Amino acid sequence: MKRLTASQGLPLILVLAMSSSVIAGAPIPWKELPQAVRATILSNGGKEGQFVDMENKKINGLSLYEAAIRSKNGATSDLVITADGKLIQTKHDDAEDKAAEVSAAKGQGVMVFSHPRKITNTYLPLANLKEDILVGGKDASERVVRTARPDLRKTFTIHGKKVQALTVVDQESIGGKVVEITRDYFAQDDAGNVYYLGEDVDSYKDGKIIGHDGAWLLGKDTSMPGLLLPAKPTMHSSFNSENVPKITTEKDKIVSLSAKAVVPAGTFRNCVKVEEHASDGSTEFKYFAPGIGCVMEEESDGSTKLQSHTTLD
Repeated sequence: MKRLTASQGLPLILVLAMSSSVIAGAPIPWKELPQAVRATILSNGGKEGQFVDMENKKINGLSLYEAAIRSKNGATSDLVITADGKLIQTKHDDAEDKAAEVSAAKGQGVMVFSHPRKITNTYLPLANLKEDILVGGKDASERVVRTARPDLRKTFTIHGKKVQALTVVDQESIGGKVVEITRDYFAQDDAGNVYYLGEDVDSYKDGKIIGHDGAWLLGKDTSMPGLLLPAKPTMHSSFNSENVPKITTEKDKIVSLSAKAVVPAGTFRNCVKVEEHASDGSTEFKYFAPGIGCVMEEESDGSTKLQSHTTLD
């Protein structure tokens, strides 16, 4: 058994140029944004507290910000705003993103699952996981115990074939009290892509189950499995980890292949960093470390970080 712990008004030509390139930026907490930028985001469909990127470019000496918004039909757009609050562009899904989504859909049409529970993806090796503990959250009192449960078996049908998923259970507590227990179902195809097949959710209050918000299952609520992590992550590739329009959708984009995550369990380099936009308007960043899995999740109100990682061997 291995255990990892803490020891270890722009000219048109400029607008067009911006549309055809990817602007890499750094996430800025909501409270640190200029008031004018916040006002523009809120007046154009954004939500208070969401993540916003400050880009590496300036316009007429003004810092440039990019904020993701989601329309009522689930479509995602990016607002490009200067520091004085001027909305200079609204970027919709570009041709590259559309092509990536079409490609992913085609790939899902020929998925083969010979050993779906043997999840060995470099950045999410769940087959070898025993238990992860993540801590942090809004007031640093959140604790998530993530346990692989190969004894809990659930079978799904994908393109007429039976696929048995690997179950991973998350028990989330705040201030020492359990607030949610989720059973997540994953499968890896023969190409090495990891798919998300659904989740059973029990929400708790004072030790009693009060609901099942966010639960969904492939074959019941959607016909398309979510692509959680590609076999070979590439920069700026887009995919949906969840695509259940009546319940939830999550659009993901890989924004770094060399991110660093500093967490209680140690410092992890060369992480895949995924930017995730949910249908509720929130944005989250997830860091996947090679050989380990998810080591950090950043939300607008706090971060959850890996405290310990225990494997089966």
